[in-house]
Amino acid sequence: MRLHEEPGIAVPFVALATLGIAGLMVSVRGEVQPEVTALVLATTVAIGARIGGRAAGIASAIMAATAFDFFHTQPYLSLKISDGNDVLATFLLLAVGVVVGGLSARATADRRTVEAYGDQGAMVRRVLRVAIDGNAEDVEMAVRAELTELLRLRDCSYTTQVTDLPALGPSGTLLDAELRYHAEGFELPRNGFVIPVDGFGHHFGNLVCRPEPEVGLDVTNRRTAVALAEVFGLVLGTAHSESG
Repeated sequence: MRLHEEPGIAVPFVALATLGIAGLMVSVRGEVQPEVTALVLATTVAIGARIGGRAAGIASAIMAATAFDFFHTQPYLSLKISDGNDVLATFLLLAVGVVVGGLSARATADRRTVEAYGDQGAMVRRVLRVAIDGNAEDVEMAVRAELTELLRLRDCSYTTQVTDLPALGPSGTLLDAELRYHAEGFELPRNGFVIPVDGFGHHFGNLVCRPEPEVGLDVTNRRTAVALAEVFGLVLGTAHSESG
């Protein structure tokens, strides 16, 4: 389990760990300079932000600043600060948590994007391997299976009949459809939508998709779905040309 994916666990865990480090430093309070203590706490905040994300970083920074004031600035065991340098150290601890937490959140988002592109690229490659044989029925089954996983559908079928459901455009946009936003992206139309299957200038039909409700998806998922449908369309177009 990754802590940054479980904020309900990460935030209190990181905050308590920071408090524990601040408490341990009390035993050497008279032997090291306050600046050293602040540096140790800043490192703790940075580590907490890195493993727990923005929220954990901010929680750790607040805990570090509070504990530094309480345990390591005079008067001790009080939140009053009598030295201007200690005030600066307190604000720096807060800044470290906010900055490193933000960078951690960005790094996590970037990593997820890279992983998503890798997974979606693998889907296209699998369908292309099936398409090499040129069997349209096998390609249809492969595309429907990949779309079900990619778009988290409860049902996916292929039809040559006309439908009035909103269509997924070439860039992954859904025209004439109101989309609701969720944590990971926009929710696809609950009543369903279609992905046109075209090839060599011909329109062969539509892949009818019925999504799970309250599931948000990134636009890259929709663009990959269009690419999968295009592979199916090229196979149908090739078969149509050969039969013609």
